Amino acid sequence: MQKLLKRTSQVQKQAGRRQRIAKSKNASDTRKLQHNQLKVHNQARREVFVSARQAQKEDWFLGPLAPRRDVGEKAETYGTVPLRLVESPEKMDGKWKKWGIREGDRVCVVGKKEREKNKIGVVREVSERSETVKVTGVNMISIATPSYMKTSSQPQPPIQTTEAPLPLSSVRLVTPLTDPTTNTKRDVIVNELTITDTNKRYIANYIDPISQQPHFIPWPAKETPEFQDHDVDTLRIDVEQETWVPTLLRSPMPSGVIDELRNKYSKFRTRHEDNYIEMKEEIDRKAREKEEELKWGGGTPRVMLTPVQELNRQRRMERRGMEENGLTEEVLAGIGEMMARSGKTLPPLKEGEMGERDAVKEERI
Repeated sequence: MQKLLKRTSQVQKQAGRRQRIAKSKNASDTRKLQHNQLKVHNQARREVFVSARQAQKEDWFLGPLAPRRDVGEKAETYGTVPLRLVESPEKMDGKWKKWGIREGDRVCVVGKKEREKNKIGVVREVSERSETVKVTGVNMISIATPSYMKTSSQPQPPIQTTEAPLPLSSVRLVTPLTDPTTNTKRDVIVNELTITDTNKRYIANYIDPISQQPHFIPWPAKETPEFQDHDVDTLRIDVEQETWVPTLLRSPMPSGVIDELRNKYSKFRTRHEDNYIEMKEEIDRKAREKEEELKWGGGTPRVMLTPVQELNRQRRMERRGMEENGLTEEVLAGIGEMMARSGKTLPPLKEGEMGERDAVKEERI
């Protein structure tokens, strides 16, 4: 049985090691894929910008002789940004930073490369996967209406205006703080936020001068959606009704179902039947008995012992029994005679041991 348990433990360790290696390889492949996607995205944006700069330079150089570009397929959509370049690629490694900004917060654009720096707006959408944010009325761009949005029932204009996403690192939260000198509230740009374990946010490295406590910033209130009931909806009383009552008389899942889900002879199996455990324990008992026979038989089975080996084995067993049972009276008498012949006596004892020596002498007499 111990061998079986050892094999199961070894298999679990090997499976865990393979899983860690596969997880590390998947993480590496994910980083490479994300890097390639970002590279392709930036390259496409760069090509659009380069072509726009070349056209602008050509128009300035040629003047009235510059060619018209708002003709043909681009007659209605010339000057728009491709839709594929609006959204930034998502981070696939799952390591997203907690910026502490949600929909409804007021933020200020502080990025050096942003064309609308120092502009304040309300957050309309936050994407944690791509770490971008859309601010109402900030960073507006014109995009061409996709073909799937052009329907006969609802005609759409060829060009639509929308907010382009901004990196979360380019915006800062704006919150009102009370000035202790004038006792008036004014908007302050928060450079760094700290998120607690209880999902609360406060200004880092700042202590409120009045309360002498960190200044916690409340989260924006969420609008409660209004749901409309229909005839086909399931009633709440049916949803909340308990149809299964737990009991100690039967298990939630029969044991046979678990055996069907996991192979009976699986190497990862940790629960075995009683007859199988008894069979393994019987095998272990026989193995121990055989080991004992080999140990006392000089390393060979008992059926193959020679007469000399059998005699030596018997004497060893007798000596082992003597050691366990102590010295016999005959041996003690022989030891006493040998000591008398050699003229040796027992060593002097202490006061408490004198009675024991006298008792031993009386028994010998």
